[in-house]
Amino acid sequence: MRFPGFAALLFSRAARGVRALPFRAAGDLVALAIIVISISTPAARADDLKVSRRKVVARDGAALALYRYAPESGGGGHPAVLLVPDLGFGRETYDLMGEGLAPFLQRHGRDTFVAELRGQGNADAPAAWSLSEWAAIDLPAAVEAVRQAHPGGPIDLVVHGYGGALAIAAAPRELAGKIRKVIAFSPAAAPEVPNEIARKLLSTPGTLARAVPERRFELLFARDGSIRAYTRGLLEKEGPRDLGQTAAKELLRWMEQGDLPFADGSTVKDRIGEYDRPTFVILPLLDNWAHSEFAEPLRAMAPRAKVQLRTLSKMYLEADDYSHLGMLVGRGAANDAFLPALAFLDAPEAAP
Repeated sequence: MRFPGFAALLFSRAARGVRALPFRAAGDLVALAIIVISISTPAARADDLKVSRRKVVARDGAALALYRYAPESGGGGHPAVLLVPDLGFGRETYDLMGEGLAPFLQRHGRDTFVAELRGQGNADAPAAWSLSEWAAIDLPAAVEAVRQAHPGGPIDLVVHGYGGALAIAAAPRELAGKIRKVIAFSPAAAPEVPNEIARKLLSTPGTLARAVPERRFELLFARDGSIRAYTRGLLEKEGPRDLGQTAAKELLRWMEQGDLPFADGSTVKDRIGEYDRPTFVILPLLDNWAHSEFAEPLRAMAPRAKVQLRTLSKMYLEADDYSHLGMLVGRGAANDAFLPALAFLDAPEAAP
């Protein structure tokens, strides 16, 4: 079983309480903490992870954050992998207490990067930033930084939700020739307003940052049993961030109209029609933020791409039906989502 957060918490409490307890009681408590940590290999591995962070500056001056998970092998022989969180979320969706897709890929010999673009994590959030800037300015800057750090051919890209659809829209233009394969978790290529909670949040100043009260966070992003209560608490504490009124209004308008314009006059649908990368789409059934039916049309919208779909469902003997975040941080995510994703990257062609 995996209890990295619990083990770390218990150890820290044991260390703080040693002087306040009789010698024997203190020794027993520390010994218990050591036992818990010793049986929790992910916690031990988390301490051994080599993660570095650097600033990447977009062409308009916005400061972005790029994290590198360098494997012990150096990652030679494989393309680098860039992971991009969904709008409003940060690195925690791919690495939470040493668990997640980023450390998973690192442990499997991939030179792995996680980017936080404007409005995410430690990146800047300039006033009135737009979704097209996120895709057409920030994402190319992050991709270029990865290619400089890991010289070679095109890189592999992992994307999520509405940010995933924007990244796919950037692939045939701003990222042309720089992307080899794409793994897309619920990419909302043909979105609608998912529910009235989402409409209210995006039309109110404060946007997604107001999802945490009144269990809105759980209803939108974490409505499945695969996420432990402790993990859900960490996710609620970390995000989602405030998108800002401009980006929030754009996102809501995209949901309502089904398409989003870019600054060059093209739209998301126009660009997806040009998309041709081998793509592995992973769909959860309990996603109340980016419904599976928003992503399924990608295959028809991008006839030049080799799009493979994988639906996570108990009917297919998966651990859960999964939610928007559950497929990335849930108990069974490594087996149900990460291993198939790795097989797709390893395959000489798009995985069947």
